[in-house]
Amino acid sequence: MKNKFARFLLGTAIAIALTLLLNSTVGSLYTILKWSVYGITATIVIVVLMENRSPQTTLSWLFVLFSYPTLGIILYLLFGRNSRKRKHVQTYINIAKQAIRDAETKKAASPIHTDPTGTQTSEQPELVPYSQAVADRIRLIGGDSCAGGSSANLLTNGDETFDAIRGAIAEAVHHIHVQYYIYRSDRLGTELRDLLIEKAQQGIQVRFMYDGLGSHALRDKFLAPMREAGIKVAAFDPIFAYSLTQSANYRNHRKIVVVDGQVAFTGGLNVGDEYMGQSKMGFWRDSHLRIEGYAVHDLHRIFLQDWIYAVSRTYKETWKQFMYNEDYFPHPVAVSTESKGGIQIVPGGPNYKEAKMRDVFLSLMASAKESIWITTPYFVPDQETLTFLQLAASSGIDVRILYPGKSDSLLSDQASQSYFAVLLAHGVQIYRYKENFTHAKMMLIDGKIASVGTANMDIRSFHLNYEVTAILYDMPVIDDILYSFYKDFKCSTPINPREFVHRKVSKRIVESLTRLLSPLL
Repeated sequence: MKNKFARFLLGTAIAIALTLLLNSTVGSLYTILKWSVYGITATIVIVVLMENRSPQTTLSWLFVLFSYPTLGIILYLLFGRNSRKRKHVQTYINIAKQAIRDAETKKAASPIHTDPTGTQTSEQPELVPYSQAVADRIRLIGGDSCAGGSSANLLTNGDETFDAIRGAIAEAVHHIHVQYYIYRSDRLGTELRDLLIEKAQQGIQVRFMYDGLGSHALRDKFLAPMREAGIKVAAFDPIFAYSLTQSANYRNHRKIVVVDGQVAFTGGLNVGDEYMGQSKMGFWRDSHLRIEGYAVHDLHRIFLQDWIYAVSRTYKETWKQFMYNEDYFPHPVAVSTESKGGIQIVPGGPNYKEAKMRDVFLSLMASAKESIWITTPYFVPDQETLTFLQLAASSGIDVRILYPGKSDSLLSDQASQSYFAVLLAHGVQIYRYKENFTHAKMMLIDGKIASVGTANMDIRSFHLNYEVTAILYDMPVIDDILYSFYKDFKCSTPINPREFVHRKVSKRIVESLTRLLSPLL
């Protein structure tokens, strides 16, 4: 829908409200406000209908606007205006396009490198035909090329993950780049901050980025010692009054740490004591990756795209000062061509016209011949994903979804369960994790191809958040992921389809109501 027409409709509503305000026949301020709300609500309803969104999203907005008009207006201004999306992310789109062009040019110029020991490292992976076909298809959808000369280690839960991250940071000699959706100023957050300060005081370049909404609780008192030590600090789309209605809906959900351009980390864990099992949630199950080799370059490029966008009004750093500097993109020396397989780094976000992360996941699932195993803390699929899972299970593929036994979001949990009945009826196996909450975001296809990243199996991760996932082909770490799934299934209880169908009517009503809101979660 054109912005001019939207402004015209909104202006009309305001004019009606002002007319009512000046009309002496209106008996009370309450009546004036009531009719103003009705007028604005009617305008928004027309806008939503004319934008031709998906039926599911349209119905969700209509439900909120008609049931709670005042709340609906506020939510729409913050999260609903499609016309803001392309305008808001255009700067990011331009940065990403330049980054991709430069990266592809650099890859083509030097596909093989010999390190000082005489070992050759190659960016071209050796994949079996099955994996190569999947990687090529995902590249065409919009993912990076699959990177060879790389290795990955699965890190399970907070202890393993943060021990590995602290170890890499302690060994840094040139730069440390850190990005999180949620970074808390609690014990773990303070400990990691102080380590970054220590490294900055040693002359190491440190860049620290956090999401403006996810880490809104970070205060200057916590960040000031970092800046004083020379650390460059940036918020991705900070929540200011003037930008709230433009950026609140498009959050950066990525978790990336890159050290010296040689080792990187990504996956499900943010920084907070809850990820160490030290909160009211209790035990916290999660998964992360430690990556070395050429795949680090692709993950590093995504961090730098976010960074350059975030600091566009402050540090004025440019893409080229990083891309053509071997201190930031050094030739990998730790991983040789003897390492088979490859890693494909895939970003997703509102800068893409389509739901790229969703399409990548569907492409992975479409390659399955035997099994599709998924673990996700939030399961709010769009219609395309829901239909595909039903068809896959009906065709005899072993489809399993590992879901938390206890959720940290009551609304999301109720909405998620509204999808279970139809999936169970088609043969999908759904497991509830007995030990508590699982926050891991993983997928395993036929026990041969795996995905570990930041994206949940929900509409927000598919359409609205900046996300990243690492797809692993023909690598030893896939066996570790397979074993991890087996362990988690043993610690879980499969939902009995017959018992689930006969759950209380009141619970089914709540699930159905929250499902109407699922596109807004």
